[in-house]
Amino acid sequence: MTFPGLDRIEALARNLDGWQRELAGKMAELEDSSAEGVSDSGLVRVTASADGTIVSTDVNARAMRFDSYTLAEEFTAAAKRAQEAAAARVRELVGEVMADAPGAGQPHPDRY
Repeated sequence: MTFPGLDRIEALARNLDGWQRELAGKMAELEDSSAEGVSDSGLVRVTASADGTIVSTDVNARAMRFDSYTLAEEFTAAAKRAQEAAAARVRELVGEVMADAPGAGQPHPDRY
C-alpha cells in the first residue's frame, strides 16, 4: 500500500539537511551584515547592524556649523535610513532562504 504524501515527505527529508546548512550560512551572513544611512547634507553617516542597533557614526567637521536642532535632524535622518537599509537586507536574506525552503511554493497537501 502506498501513501499519497510519502514521496513528498521523503523528498523534503532529503533536502532538509542542505536547507539547514544554507540557513546557518545566511544567519552568519546576517549577523555580520550592516547598513549605512547618510543624512540629506551628506555630512552625517550612521551604520546600523542587522537588528537595527546603531554601531557607528561619522560626522564631517563641516556639520559642526549646524545649529543643534539641524544637527539632531541630520543624525535622525541618517540613523533612520541606516535602520531601514538594515531591515531591507534582513528581508532580502530571509526571502532568499524561504524561497529555497523545502516545500516553498508547493500547495499545502490539505488544500485543494
